[in-house]
Amino acid sequence: MKIFDASLWILFASLFYDWALLFLLVVFIAIYIYDPKSFRNWLVPFAAFFAVLLLSSGFLVLTSNLDFFLTHYHFTVMFDPSDYLNWASSGRLIIYVLVLFILGVLAFINLGNSGVGKIVTTRLVVFFLIIGLVINVLVSSEEQYPILLTFFPGAVFMTNYVESIKREKIKEIVLLGSILIPVIVFLSVMIL
Repeated sequence: MKIFDASLWILFASLFYDWALLFLLVVFIAIYIYDPKSFRNWLVPFAAFFAVLLLSSGFLVLTSNLDFFLTHYHFTVMFDPSDYLNWASSGRLIIYVLVLFILGVLAFINLGNSGVGKIVTTRLVVFFLIIGLVINVLVSSEEQYPILLTFFPGAVFMTNYVESIKREKIKEIVLLGSILIPVIVFLSVMIL
């Protein structure tokens, strides 16, 4: 049932942001990891697809907007290498990705003592992060901010790291830093 829910929400999200369809890969990876032999599980995302298709088609018929699917799903690649040559924007992106990478490595190191289920779930979050970073590279433009798609995996890695800290004072410092650093970065961007 969780497969259907995840597929349904991803497909509904794709009605608002076409690149969200790539996150269906995470659903299929989860099926492959947890229960690859059950043929029924492989068909569940397609059932969710038909459910979303029927519901959205019904709404589009009522609003007389039947050409929505043709105009919405473009998957336009807006890769501009000059965006990555700008040190201000690419520097922040590189620092953000490095911090996520370090937090991910620390999360995996600290999960070594926990069960296999938590490690598998963290691997799925890593796949989510990779897809978010790929979308960020392919669709980077001034009007869209696909880097927001990587905030969820970043929050999961940060939470796993903070939970692994044993000393309360260090935990509080890390939490305070995780609040102050984004505010400082935001204010520096606004001032500069």
